[in-house]
Amino acid sequence: MLAYLDGRRTEILKRVEWPNSLGHFYSYFTGYLGFRMLEGEYKMMGLAPYGTPRFKDRILADILTLQPDGEYRFNSRLANYHEALEGRFAPAVAELLCPPRPLDGPINETHHDLATSVQAAFEAVLLHMMQWAAARHPEVRSLCVSGGCGLNVTANGRLREAGLFDGIFVPPAPHDAGCAVGAALLGATELEPDRGFARMDHPYLGSEFDDDQIAAAFAAPGLEVPRRLDAAALVDECAQALADGQVVAWFQGGSEFGPRALGARSFLADPRSDAMRETLNAKIKKREPFRPFAPSVKEEAAERFFEIHQPSPFMNIVSRVRDDQKAVIPEVTHIDGTARVHTVSRAVNPRYWDLIDRFEGLTGVGVLLNTSFNIQEPIVNTPAEAIRTFLASGDDRPAIGSFLCDDAWRRQNGAMAA
Repeated sequence: MLAYLDGRRTEILKRVEWPNSLGHFYSYFTGYLGFRMLEGEYKMMGLAPYGTPRFKDRILADILTLQPDGEYRFNSRLANYHEALEGRFAPAVAELLCPPRPLDGPINETHHDLATSVQAAFEAVLLHMMQWAAARHPEVRSLCVSGGCGLNVTANGRLREAGLFDGIFVPPAPHDAGCAVGAALLGATELEPDRGFARMDHPYLGSEFDDDQIAAAFAAPGLEVPRRLDAAALVDECAQALADGQVVAWFQGGSEFGPRALGARSFLADPRSDAMRETLNAKIKKREPFRPFAPSVKEEAAERFFEIHQPSPFMNIVSRVRDDQKAVIPEVTHIDGTARVHTVSRAVNPRYWDLIDRFEGLTGVGVLLNTSFNIQEPIVNTPAEAIRTFLASGDDRPAIGSFLCDDAWRRQNGAMAA
């Protein structure tokens, strides 16, 4: 659905009815490429920059076709989403493109090219729709993107680069889970209409724990409660550890709502180190090497490193890394020279901002590598989960609330936890 919002008046510009679903199109090829549908779409998006779009024209001719007036049609009879959920794909698709990749099978150059082509076709349709909408209301310079396809951060970045809008807003959970927050915002707006539209300024809506609760989580299984530091000392020690090449687990404040780690439940590392990605994958993340790691950057420093020109507080926009910075932050620069940027506001997340600022003071680089605090599991939420994941990982130094663990603590407590 495309809609125009003017104050409190909403005008529906267009609806493209099911089964013409961009989400079903993308998920179909997620399964076709051997990833788990409704789970592995981000893997296909990470794979896309490695290939060339040699199948794009065939896809746009026979599977996802552009129609007049910003519309499109998804050929669901040929690319049947529901059959794909059962692992069945029509032979005609293999004849048109290439054979499907077995689930979790080896990845070759043809798979790279198909992922690239699917992403390129998706972006072509999205741009086609937005060009039509922008022509209807050329005075509108802001775009809000929601729905599961809003998690396609690469496409969001392409829309930003197209220049149709000055700013793009994508909420932290644009997929179905975000309906809960959307309903609450709508209710707040209707209950207090004089205040205008309710806003979502930060994603830290989840569980929060004070230091007494965190200390109890250490003590419950018989672990020693680690050192407790004030905020400045905690930031100083963690920034120095990061500058020394260590991995820091950062568990602070309320957990993030949505699928991104945004500096509340994060593993952090130095983005300058040429070996950090391999270290993280070997010691902690244990994931496919083609998947990029993302940067967190001080909001004030974002344009020094990235061609983004707007805040990206929810890590939902891909931006090009500036040419003179690619060698400075190689571990968060993807193979195509882009990054999934997370801008950090001092007003919204002061402790995380202070950590990046202190790291910048030590290294001259106001960027950290940021990935989710988990190991092949949901992101940690409670102190007990954070402690368990730390002990199971190769993480060097977790900061859980005001408490900081180190190697000596791990040596003394690791065997007891096992």
